[in-house]
Amino acid sequence: MLKQPWPLSASFCSLCFLSCFWFQVSMVQNATTDPSEVKALMSIFRQWDMQAMPIGEPCIGFAINGSEFEKPENNPAVSCDCTYDKNTTCHITKLKLDKNYFTGPLPAFIGNMSALIVLSIAHNSFSGPIPKELGNLKELAMLSFGSNDFSGTLPPELGNLVNLGLFYMDSCGLGGEIPSTFAKLINMQVFWAQDNPLSGKIPSFIGNWRKLIELRISDISNVSSSLDFIRNLKNLTDL
Repeated sequence: MLKQPWPLSASFCSLCFLSCFWFQVSMVQNATTDPSEVKALMSIFRQWDMQAMPIGEPCIGFAINGSEFEKPENNPAVSCDCTYDKNTTCHITKLKLDKNYFTGPLPAFIGNMSALIVLSIAHNSFSGPIPKELGNLKELAMLSFGSNDFSGTLPPELGNLVNLGLFYMDSCGLGGEIPSTFAKLINMQVFWAQDNPLSGKIPSFIGNWRKLIELRISDISNVSSSLDFIRNLKNLTDL
């Protein structure tokens, strides 16, 4: 009679799990953040004279992931992806700086953080123009800079952010027309642009944003705009 193989013990299975877990943790700990992104992040923090400016390797030392990123107490918050180059390189993918009372211009070198998926700098007192270098962040899925004191107009380069799905620019201070380059933002799902000194008509190309769920925009500078394009927005629930 053949003997049945011994079942694996719970302790042995636990040991295997812990070994795999430790291997993954070790791989992350051996990864380093892209130097250009570290330089940009540290420059940003220095410009805003952060009293508790983090030091060291950002993606290993103080980055957070998962639901922890969304918690209000984690602010500023940085999140990373360390799976690049066979788990040896980290890229900063999320940066949240909301409600920190930051003032002054938004630094152009934030455009060097090219792996950013989420950039949220709302509810501060930033002033000056929006740097055109934000158009370099082509992985962005969410951009939020509402409730600030910016001046000038929307850079046409923001039309390069073709992966953008969530865009919050309400009460940000920007004026002028919505650039024609925004016609390329066909993945837009939420667009808030109310309470700004915008001019010109509401652009009809918004009708090609077929994924749009929320649209908040005022008729601009007393110019009458046709809203016929809304009939194309089958998913629109909030206007």
